[in-house]
Order: sequence, then C-alpha cells, then structure tokens
Amino acid sequence: MYKKARYNRSKIRSVETIEGEPIEWKIERIVSNKEPITDGAPSIFTERKDGVVSAYNIRTDRWEIAADAMDLVSKSKQAKREERAEARKAKKEAKVIEISKDKNSGTESTEGTSKAE
Repeated sequence: MYKKARYNRSKIRSVETIEGEPIEWKIERIVSNKEPITDGAPSIFTERKDGVVSAYNIRTDRWEIAADAMDLVSKSKQAKREERAEARKAKKEAKVIEISKDKNSGTESTEGTSKAE
C-alpha cells in the first residue's frame, strides 16, 4: 500500500491586482486637459546642515536599524508579559477565603489545629 502524498495548504493569498493606465495615455490626458501633475515620489531633500538622513543613505547599515527596531519590539512584549504577571499576582493575593464553622453542615476548618488540643 502506498502512502498518500499530503500537501500543505498555505494561507498566503494573492493580492488584488489593478491594471494601471499606460504612461502614454496619462501624458495625453494631462496635456489635453491641462491638469497639474499631482503624483510622484516624495521629496527626500534635506538641509546640508542636517547631513544625510540614514533612511535615505544607501550606505547605512540596515541590519543595525532592524536590530534596534526588534529590540524595541522585544522590550514592549516583555513589558506586557510582566504587566500580565503582576496582574495575575495581584489577583491571587486578593483571593483570601476564610472558612468558618457552618451550623447546618457541621463542617469546620482543621487547618492549624491538632487533635491534642
């Protein structure tokens, strides 16, 4: 008897694609309607005194930036974990139950007592 092949089904789904307008049509539309050019990349110009921003510098070590970001993420997760532990600890400390002798059932607490007393 042969083993049946098992295929893992991925949860990755395709993104919805939209067909864009060809550049020739866009130029023709803008020129004929005399529309202003509104789209484009954001300006990344910085003042000379500020120097080169690391986000736009091709020589920046991206690994250090990613490591710093992951440190922030791990610190926030650790803080949340400690917060839940403190809440759980406070909740356990708040549960103090006193057992008293019930007249109807005849039960009583035997904690801290001995039969010799």
